[in-house]
Amino acid sequence: MGSLAAAEWATLPAVSIVVLIATVFFLFRSRVLNALLMGDEAAVTLGIDPGLHRRIHLVLAAVVTGMLVATCGIIGFVGLIVPHVVRSVIGPDHRGLLPVAVLSGALFLIWADVAARVAVPNAELPIGIVTSVLGAPLFLHMLIRKEYGFGDK
Repeated sequence: MGSLAAAEWATLPAVSIVVLIATVFFLFRSRVLNALLMGDEAAVTLGIDPGLHRRIHLVLAAVVTGMLVATCGIIGFVGLIVPHVVRSVIGPDHRGLLPVAVLSGALFLIWADVAARVAVPNAELPIGIVTSVLGAPLFLHMLIRKEYGFGDK
């Protein structure tokens, strides 16, 4: 179960550099990400190789995820909750979506950690439990809405 309790200042520079580089890379690639949203045919028409860009983005996301999981452990649902909520508020344009999702994800994780530390007296609940309690119902809501077409209108 993931936790921020074992966080150390010694690991902060390496993690921060990797996350910062990836965030800046994705921010500068927002036009490519927007083109990929339109589908492969539209992306090819715009001169973008969808397969190549998907592989590049997947590898970089895997590196960042691996670095963060190695540092904090598995903290589920943050990557499901925050981007979908932010997308429903901000819209699908990655120029605004990415910075807001990054900051919102950080704030969500901080408040989930606070809730985990306060929820049980004299003990610390794993953050993954707090994020699962919030994320599972939201995920089910999104699945049901998509399955039965409630979000199409």
